[in-house]
Amino acid sequence: MKKKGTVYAVIIAVWLCCTGLLVWSLYNIAVSTEGYPAGRRVFIIIMLSVNTVVLALLWLGSLKDFIFSATYAVMHKKFDKIYAGIGRYDPALHGAPRFLLLYCTCNDFNAEALSACMKQKYKNFRTLILDDSSDEEYRVRIDRFAAERGIEVIRRADKKGFKAGNLNNCLSGRTDYDYFVVLDSDEIIPPDFIEGVLKYFAYNKKCGAVQARHTASGGNNVFQKLMGLSVGSNGETVQVVKNFYGANALIGHGMAISRECYEKTGGFPLVVAEDISFAVKIKDAGFDVIYAPDILCREEFPVDYVSLKKRQCKWTQGNLEYMKKFDKEINRSSMRWFEKLDLKLSHYSLPIVPVFSLVLTLCTLALGFAGYPVINYALGIYVIMIVFLCSPMIPDLFVYRKSRNALLLLPYFIVNIATYASLAPMMIRTVIAGMFGKKATFIVTPKRSEKFGVREILRNTRDSLVFALIIGALALLACASILPVIFVVAGCLLSPFIIALSNISVKKSEERGDYIPGGETVRELPLKSAPARHAKIAVRI
Repeated sequence: MKKKGTVYAVIIAVWLCCTGLLVWSLYNIAVSTEGYPAGRRVFIIIMLSVNTVVLALLWLGSLKDFIFSATYAVMHKKFDKIYAGIGRYDPALHGAPRFLLLYCTCNDFNAEALSACMKQKYKNFRTLILDDSSDEEYRVRIDRFAAERGIEVIRRADKKGFKAGNLNNCLSGRTDYDYFVVLDSDEIIPPDFIEGVLKYFAYNKKCGAVQARHTASGGNNVFQKLMGLSVGSNGETVQVVKNFYGANALIGHGMAISRECYEKTGGFPLVVAEDISFAVKIKDAGFDVIYAPDILCREEFPVDYVSLKKRQCKWTQGNLEYMKKFDKEINRSSMRWFEKLDLKLSHYSLPIVPVFSLVLTLCTLALGFAGYPVINYALGIYVIMIVFLCSPMIPDLFVYRKSRNALLLLPYFIVNIATYASLAPMMIRTVIAGMFGKKATFIVTPKRSEKFGVREILRNTRDSLVFALIIGALALLACASILPVIFVVAGCLLSPFIIALSNISVKKSEERGDYIPGGETVRELPLKSAPARHAKIAVRI
């Protein structure tokens, strides 16, 4: 799968045209301010210039999303033919290398998911549980499960390095495997997962890692069901385009890595975002990362707004840490220019976008207080803004337009925009703390939801509500309208409604059992049980 820079050449060309339109609009606005006093006019032009630069940078990321989605719409049949040409792997003919399934857990053990993952058609594999749990009840559950299944459990006294440290603790110096698969606690891989990834390693001798596609399980409540739509659509479209025109990343689970690749990279970097950081090291070591859209795994979208908020906080910290520690390494990397640009646009956006959005808001308020309350952009500018605002939703329209989920796209669109807009205060606070030296921490995303009462809803959305009231009041004072900040204010004010969506249960989708061979129900082990005597447990220090 030879990568080309064609799509990014188009992105840059279109972006330059859009930026030219912005600069032209800025010039016309600047000319129209001649009636203002000199000092005030200079201030207004400076604010407008900052606004233009920030808006242009935001447009680059949005344009990337838009053109990647359009590329898939135009070329998906060609991509399908290329994937179809990769022959299946037959262990009887090509050999059966040794595999390890590494199930990582920290106070979130899911016996049903792990049992389903272990039902591989491939025979030459072993399962290891890498347990960082501090909760004794979870440790007991894991020991009992391990004893019943004859699984090795590895625990460590030193919990440094978060998930990366857990994986390195297991793999360092180990030679009893050829490939390993990383599993998250709630993940279910299909029965032919191992044979599926092996064909990619056989197809490309430089392949060091294969990342499988993921979709969200049906969801237990309205919030989880709606927001989970984004998982499948992105994996089916944008990630495929990256295989040919961008930089493939790892998502930390549902991925297979060769021992040769692991050893030559020196292991996982001890950072929160170990997955995207490890992908850079893989490329530097001369290996490729391949995305496998035909291998479909299932995972749970965060169970409620509070869980998503914690995950987003972890991702924001991790991506900021990634920016600070790996920017120079990316620049020095042997990757081609468009791969480097794709990495930065894809992973820098999480901490940068909320900060840039805040800068735009402050510039708008400052212009209002300076007596210039309305930004007189041309109609074309506002059309571009709206198109780019909606660009992340294009994969959803493409994937779900003919499915029963098509009826959910409008409420999903509203809830999605409101949810991430309401997370802006938390993300801005997280970025500022990180810029002033606060170390990133690995936050385990809660896997169990609860019913939220009015008090809990207000407590968990307090920062968003306060932010909305402050920004809204300032906009009224500066501009006599909240229209310039309507998306942020509306999103934050809707946060109590969004958190309440998880109180509304939905019927579990039948598709949740698709990857459990035989359709059998796996018995959940009780929390409180006697310690197992026969589990093989290793503690590495």
